Amino acid sequence: MKKHLILLSVLLLTWAVQVAAQESTLLHFMRNSPQSLRSNPANLLDTVTSFVGIPFLSNINADFNLGFAYADAIYRNPGNDSLSVNRDIVDKLTRSTRLGLDAHYELMSFGVRFREDNMVTFSLSAKAFGTFHFPKDLAVLLVHGNTPGETLSFDSDINASACVEVAVGYARTFNENWKMGVKVKYLAGLANIYGDDLTAAIATHPDDFSLQLSSQALVRTASVKDNPFENSGLGFDAGLYYKSPVKGLEFSLSLIDWGYIQWNSVDKVYQSKVRDGRYEFKGITDIKDNNLNAILDTLESVMKFNDVDNPDPYTSPLPGKIYFGASCDLNPFDKLGFLFSTRALQKFSRTTFAFMYSRSVGKWLTVAAGNNFMLQKFFNPSVAAHFRLGNFQLHLTGENLSSFNVKAITTANIQFGMNITIY
Repeated sequence: MKKHLILLSVLLLTWAVQVAAQESTLLHFMRNSPQSLRSNPANLLDTVTSFVGIPFLSNINADFNLGFAYADAIYRNPGNDSLSVNRDIVDKLTRSTRLGLDAHYELMSFGVRFREDNMVTFSLSAKAFGTFHFPKDLAVLLVHGNTPGETLSFDSDINASACVEVAVGYARTFNENWKMGVKVKYLAGLANIYGDDLTAAIATHPDDFSLQLSSQALVRTASVKDNPFENSGLGFDAGLYYKSPVKGLEFSLSLIDWGYIQWNSVDKVYQSKVRDGRYEFKGITDIKDNNLNAILDTLESVMKFNDVDNPDPYTSPLPGKIYFGASCDLNPFDKLGFLFSTRALQKFSRTTFAFMYSRSVGKWLTVAAGNNFMLQKFFNPSVAAHFRLGNFQLHLTGENLSSFNVKAITTANIQFGMNITIY
C-alpha cells in the first residue's frame, strides 16, 4: 500500500487516541435549544413554534478525547531542536487503544410547527468521523524496537469518512406525556478509507534481530469524482420523550446516526498477503523527514500491498449511538439530569455515564455544569451556557475539559451555535 496510508496511522497517533465522540451531554437537557434535537429528534420544547439556524453558524462541533497529551508523547531536543518520542508514552496505551476523530458543521437548519402538535425540521451539514484500532504491540515496536525471540500479533480495523448530510425530521406530541420524533438522512459520501479485518504477525530472529512478517489485510479507499451523488447512503434517528406523572420527572430514549454509505467511486483497493517478509528495524528515536520516509518505504516494500484490479463497490457503517436520559426539575429554575450513551462502529463500542445540573437565570440565560464518567478517566467536567436575547439564541459548551494548555489537553468537546427561535 502507498506509504501515505501508513503515515496517516502515525499522524493519527499524535492527533486523537481513544475517541468517544458524541453529541453534547448538556445540550441534550436544554430542550429550549434546537441543537438538543441532535441527540433526540423528539426533544424540542412544545413552546417553540419555529426556528432558523444562522447560516454557517447554526452549529459547529469538534470532539477530542485523547488517551494522553501531546506534551506526554513528544518533546523537543534542546541540542539539535529536533522532535523526539517520549518512550514512556507506551505505558499509557492499552490493548484496545483506538484513534479517531469526529466533527460536525451544520451549514443551515430550520423547523416549523403545524397543527399545534406536529413539527418538521430540515438540516444540511458537513460531517467527518473516523476510527482506527492501534495495537499496543505496534507502538512498542515503533518506540522501543524489536526484542530477540519475540513474536507480536496485530488485529486492527479502520473506517474514516467525510460526507454531506441532508436530514428531514418529524416530531409529534401525542398527549401531555408522550412525544415521538424521527429523522431520515441522505448522505453524499466525499471520501473514505475502510478496512474491517487487518491482521499481521511479526517474529524477531533471536540472533540477528531481523523480522519475519506475515500479514492478511484488505483496505479500500474511495472519493467523489465527477458526480457529487455517486457515493450515497441512508441513515436515521429515532427518539421518544416521556413526561412522568410525577411532577418534573422526564425520560428520553433515542437512536442516533444508524445507517451506511455505499461507495461506488472506488479509488484503490490494497491487499496484502505476506508469509515471509524480512527487514531489520530498531525503533524510532527522532522524528525527521528522512528517517520517517525511509521507515515507511521499508514497511511498504515488506507488507507488499498490491492494487486490486476492477474493485467492486462497498459499504461502510455510520457511528451509531444510543442515548437514555432522565431529568428532574427541582424547582422552576433548577434541573438535575442523567445520561447514558454508547457508541458502536465496527468492532468498537464506547459507553459513558453523565450527570448534570442546570439553572435558569430569568428567561435570558441558562447555565449548566456536569461530568462525564468514562472507564479511562472518571473526572471529565463540562460547562455550558445558553443565551436568549428576544428571539435570538446563542449556545456555548465545553465538555470533558482537561486543561487550558493546548499541549496538555487530553479531552475536550467544543460546541457553538446561533439560532432565531419563535416561541
